[in-house]
Amino acid sequence: MEYTLVFIGFGEAAYNIAAGLKEEGFTSMAAYDNMADDPKRGELIHKRATEVGVPLITLEEAIEKGEFIASLNSAKVAYSVAESIIPHLKNGQVYIDFNSANPDVEVRIDGIKRAEGVLFCDAGVMGTVPGNRHKVPMYLTGDGSQVFYDSFSKYGMKLTILDAPAGGSSAIKMLKSVVMKGLPQLMFESFEAADKYGVLDTLVKSLASSLEGKTVEKLADTFIARTMIHAERRAAEMRDVVATLEKAGVDASMTEATVRKLDALAAEHWADKIDPSGNMDFRSAIRTLNESRK
Repeated sequence: MEYTLVFIGFGEAAYNIAAGLKEEGFTSMAAYDNMADDPKRGELIHKRATEVGVPLITLEEAIEKGEFIASLNSAKVAYSVAESIIPHLKNGQVYIDFNSANPDVEVRIDGIKRAEGVLFCDAGVMGTVPGNRHKVPMYLTGDGSQVFYDSFSKYGMKLTILDAPAGGSSAIKMLKSVVMKGLPQLMFESFEAADKYGVLDTLVKSLASSLEGKTVEKLADTFIARTMIHAERRAAEMRDVVATLEKAGVDASMTEATVRKLDALAAEHWADKIDPSGNMDFRSAIRTLNESRK
């Protein structure tokens, strides 16, 4: 094979990864981008490719000459791109999907019929590529994870193989967003109302005394089992919070969703099923919850 790494799509992410790898002395790269001849976008693609010494080749050449075929397009086309490439690969080639796609998409990609010896790696990119370049942390799942790790970790890529099937890496990226993108919405709801009541700074200090210095695991151990046990009482309290927010003219949609989640937990009567003191580590509590809902 002529190229160790071939990018399918040479946008900002692929360009930055290629630039970082080049700085490490890795040069066996090429790229295919279906927009390379576009009157508007093609000029930048060619400029970047020239800058990092990555030749632009045809899709047929990418399939024929690449050892590692790396898809960096978009989530909406991740499966269709994979479907157009994977069936044509041969023994020894590895298809890597870097797109921020739904984990179910990665599972479907892993299920595309392929020749014996063709491997797949679901790479969950856990940060921004510009700035981090090739050193952006990535989680790897799928049968191609080890060979990808062995070939590229020596070039400074921060790769972590997970003991999980394909889709697991993308699941982490998606599920991290539940917290990291949901938390700001809770802050908006709480802080807007606090500002209207003239107590924003005091609220922030009160939150700090409850949260600062605690690890995520400590918070989870404090929250999960106790929430399951006391869901009915907390739902009633949160209904009063909804009323307070609405009176202040603040959108209470996040708190309303909290009420619905608490009501659902209350209906399962967890106080009758687990230690009513709430002294249960969060992993056991979550697994108990999942087992009961099968």
